[in-house]
Amino acid sequence: MKIKEFQKYLKKKRISSAIFFNKGLDVIEPNFYYFARSNFPFCLVIPSAKKPALFVSKMDAEAARKAVKGMRLVKVGKHFFPHLKKYAKGTKIGIDKHSLTLAMFSRLKKELKKKRFVDVSAACLELRAIKTKEEINIIKKGCRISDEILKSCFRNFRSFRTEQDVTSFLETETIKRGCELAFKPVVASGKHSSMPHHIPQDKKLGRGFCVIDFGIKYKSYCTDTTRTICIGKLSKTEIKLYNLLLNAQQNTIKSIKPGMRCSETWETCTKNLGEYKKAMIHGLGHGVGVEIHELPNLKQASKDALKEGMVFTIEPGIYFEGRFGIRIEDTILMAKKPVLLTKIPKHLLIMRER
Repeated sequence: MKIKEFQKYLKKKRISSAIFFNKGLDVIEPNFYYFARSNFPFCLVIPSAKKPALFVSKMDAEAARKAVKGMRLVKVGKHFFPHLKKYAKGTKIGIDKHSLTLAMFSRLKKELKKKRFVDVSAACLELRAIKTKEEINIIKKGCRISDEILKSCFRNFRSFRTEQDVTSFLETETIKRGCELAFKPVVASGKHSSMPHHIPQDKKLGRGFCVIDFGIKYKSYCTDTTRTICIGKLSKTEIKLYNLLLNAQQNTIKSIKPGMRCSETWETCTKNLGEYKKAMIHGLGHGVGVEIHELPNLKQASKDALKEGMVFTIEPGIYFEGRFGIRIEDTILMAKKPVLLTKIPKHLLIMRER
């Protein structure tokens, strides 16, 4: 994915090659997966020119030959570093410091002597921020699946007794569809809704607002949606606050356009919140891709700007400590105008108490 663009970066920075490691089949290192389009252990070398080299064990060689295209496959056994030396040529080598353990970095320095190692993780994040058509289609499909799961959750809501029941349902439905969770769902009911990162509990669902933050991974790409529903009755003030937040979210989405500063989107939203802007205690949103949090960062101090091809969330929330909280979040594609990828209705759903 975008290997040629990355190679242009390597040439510009006079980096002879970049090395990415993957810990195992059950662990996805984002940059490794992004370039290799696979999760085979063990190592990927991208030179500034020529084909990348994917190092795999003999056990994975056959599967890799069928799955991986446009790369040299190098079968390795116990003695890996002699092979690596043949491909990691030059004196300036790129590494991903965020995924490289201290032990492996020490070993690299020992084995690849007289090499200068530089971090290329920031360049990878910038490259990943602009999605290709293939990536966009995957995320769109993931959002459709996520929508289906949330719709099913709301249809069956009266059967849930606890926050953990809701979480278990979301996880089970995700697995049924051949996907995995992008993160542990947030199910925060009653007074728990005032805590954005509340961990669901095996206790009776609380009355009032219930914040459900949910995302899946489809073909290794993330989705992210939050809906706030109501259990029982709300006061007129609570309904007014919900509608205030909903209008702020919708108006912010309508206002965004390519080239707009991310800090400006935050300002637009908080302006819509009026006297309650201080109740928004987190950023407005974040990019999504092979990781749940990517570029761009949509917060007050962000220096990022929105560009066509970016996929990100708009998720304003207002929180009143010890009382309640409300958050509404959608995944958005930045095209010539914003495209809503998560399409679960946002009118306030009121559920009867069990």
